[in-house]
Amino acid sequence: MKQSAIHESSAGALRIALISNNPVLRRGLHMILKESPFVSEIAEVAVSSQAVEITVREKPQVVIVDLKLVDADTSALIRALRAAAADSRILVLSGLHDETLTREALAAGAEGVVLTIQPAAVLFAVIESLCGNVPRSMGPRPAQPATGLISDAPSARTNDLKRVGFIESLTSREREVIQSLAKGFTNIEIADRLCISETTVRHHFTAIFSKLHVSNRQQLLIAAHRQGLVEFGTS
Repeated sequence: MKQSAIHESSAGALRIALISNNPVLRRGLHMILKESPFVSEIAEVAVSSQAVEITVREKPQVVIVDLKLVDADTSALIRALRAAAADSRILVLSGLHDETLTREALAAGAEGVVLTIQPAAVLFAVIESLCGNVPRSMGPRPAQPATGLISDAPSARTNDLKRVGFIESLTSREREVIQSLAKGFTNIEIADRLCISETTVRHHFTAIFSKLHVSNRQQLLIAAHRQGLVEFGTS
């Protein structure tokens, strides 16, 4: 996954803990994160009972929790982490259809959500949104903090998305922008890909957010996938 350069002053700025019983997921995340100059340490936690102890000892700024833990109640673990490490920011990795578990995790104290089908750029965008001391490297920040990325259902926004007209109102260029975002491209890369300016890309996102009644890129990706505008994992 392509990543934009981070300013040297932010190099080694973050310590991150990965909590997951899935060794493949842990290793994949580790490989993605270690290539980023703003990450200094990555602690892998394979056994959930050790998560609080390791988090207190390592003092990570960001704790990434796999929602599919097999040896613990994820919400209970998040509450324990929240109580023991108040300064750490907690985000969860969620499947596309895990809305109930995700809402429970957010209620327990998680502050961000990343879907496992989303590109690495989304993970970095959420981390940067949660950690205000990290300079932006993936284009503009989301319009609001990375909380509640899976909206409550049924909700007004969900109902709006189901109404005829919103999806049809997207132009062919706006659809191309959405599809490029789903593939993990940055604003600059989308501009190069579509032969338009970066400013025009930003204007397209503003229009898309308004039409689809979403506030940030994570919500846009979720809505676009549900409406069949994009398919993750395609080239």
